[in-house]
Amino acid sequence: MSEQKRFFDKLAKEGYTVLVPDMCPIHFDLLSHYLSQTGMKLVVITPTGREAKDQGLNAIHNDACYPVIIIAGAFIQELRSGKYDLNKTAVMISQTGGGCRASNYLSMFKKAFAKEFPNVPVLSLNFSGLEKEHSLPLSIPRALNLYFGVIYGDFLMNLSNQAYAYYPKEEIDACLKECLTYLKARIGHPKFFQKRRVLRYLLEKFKPFQPCGERKPRVGVVGEIYVKYSPYANNHLGDFLLKEGCEPVFPSLNEFVLYCLYNYFVDHDYYGRNKKSYPLLRVAYRYALGLTRLSAKMLKGTTFLPFDDFEDVIASGKKVINIGVKMGEGWLIPAEMVCFAHHGVNNIVVVQPFGCLPNHIVGKGMIRPVKALCPDANIVPLDFDASSTSVNQENRLKLMLSNAKLGK
Repeated sequence: MSEQKRFFDKLAKEGYTVLVPDMCPIHFDLLSHYLSQTGMKLVVITPTGREAKDQGLNAIHNDACYPVIIIAGAFIQELRSGKYDLNKTAVMISQTGGGCRASNYLSMFKKAFAKEFPNVPVLSLNFSGLEKEHSLPLSIPRALNLYFGVIYGDFLMNLSNQAYAYYPKEEIDACLKECLTYLKARIGHPKFFQKRRVLRYLLEKFKPFQPCGERKPRVGVVGEIYVKYSPYANNHLGDFLLKEGCEPVFPSLNEFVLYCLYNYFVDHDYYGRNKKSYPLLRVAYRYALGLTRLSAKMLKGTTFLPFDDFEDVIASGKKVINIGVKMGEGWLIPAEMVCFAHHGVNNIVVVQPFGCLPNHIVGKGMIRPVKALCPDANIVPLDFDASSTSVNQENRLKLMLSNAKLGK
């Protein structure tokens, strides 16, 4: 038995509680429910107020990137709450590897926890072979359940974001809760993979909440993955846009999965890497792309709009940047901006976390060439820093929205 399997069997046998950060609320609610079936209880933590950010600034040096500061602070705040047996509690984060500082998050968290929480293990969820001893083992069935959770989470995120813009929040919350209950009852079982049936059920539940009448201004959100999706990290950007009478548009999480897969092909074409795994990766990519297209096809005949097709995103990116630029979110950010503009989402927010140099280059740094290609694009970059307030960000957003240009 490997050290990795022995370690996680021990955590499951002893009934550990595992804290995970709240990046994508819908997705993580579903995925944490599935992983809790292994014996460990996963708890998605949702911090509020300034305390988590202040704790992060105290624990991590302020030159680190914004996501690691606030995630560490959220963990520390939760571990100090007194709700958990610290001898049977762990924390877990996802890691994508590559040139992002997230590759070093585990060592940074261990140092931050060393004095106060020496018995709290720091776990990793990754597909890159990082931190093997403390990386959650991913069998094919487990990986497929997690991946289909991403697909269904994306579908619900897309439907609910459009519905929230036109109907009372309480009604959409209730519908979303019913859909998640349906999915949780099936995850981990063969019924979870009946994709057409599952998507059809979710769509039927949301059909009464289709956008109607004149479409509100649609505002696309691009940028670093954690700050883009986490309501706490982006100061509840989606809620603010809804309050201002807009319809927020977030790219699918599966789009980032496709981006990571496609980058293997870039490495193969540019550097001759991944020769043995290339055929299998092509199959995985086509399958993932097919699931996204199936989700889009299910929306035909409704007023719900699908996510942009990833092949369109790639083509859009090639117009302004070389796809060899793939540190952080790399070429994906300008590609999403161009694709949004080409599909009528001319109002775009670029979320930039402090300390994330790659995303400042491919985000804020690419606004000028994007606007040269798409002159109607109304783009605003928003910087996020653990020591700053949301007032300046909201003022910049209001200025952008005052100049909002509706796509035709």
